[in-house]
Amino acid sequence: MKKNVFIVFLILISYQAFSQENMVTLSGGYSFANVDNDFKGTGYRINGLFEFKPMSGKFAHGISFGYIHLTSIDEKVSGTATRTVNSFPVYYAPKVMFGSEKFKFFIKGALGMQFAGLKREGAGVVALDDNDFGFYGGGGAGVMLFLSEKLFINAEYEIAWASNSWYNDGWINSAMGGIGFRF
Repeated sequence: MKKNVFIVFLILISYQAFSQENMVTLSGGYSFANVDNDFKGTGYRINGLFEFKPMSGKFAHGISFGYIHLTSIDEKVSGTATRTVNSFPVYYAPKVMFGSEKFKFFIKGALGMQFAGLKREGAGVVALDDNDFGFYGGGGAGVMLFLSEKLFINAEYEIAWASNSWYNDGWINSAMGGIGFRF
């Protein structure tokens, strides 16, 4: 009898694992930030997100990874100086979703780290080529429009603080759109 109760208990506990919902989102868009001594840098961002929703609820837990490329061009009297930042953020992305099955709003967090490379070259500046890593944290909001039960498109805005040990810390802003799959 104890054996049968234990088996039923294990089946009921594992039932929650089968009721989770997974999603993968691929997105890209425009990014901007202050690059190296308050020069405004603009560029693009490519992002991937894997997340799961326990028991198909309104909370989701995700792991995000991406690539951000920013360039700043400063035209001084003595010549042109170019600053380039390439950042690879990897972070935990909790999300809360509101809305119907077809259209959902969400707010999300970002807590992790980023690996970055800074390159500074041109006339009138000290040449620099360095790699660094540091904290990456922030938040965002967006919408998801479900085209079918398994396919959706999303639009989101994210702002995150990126710190570095060697060069300037700063806010990175991203406006992105993308496509996602639910399975």
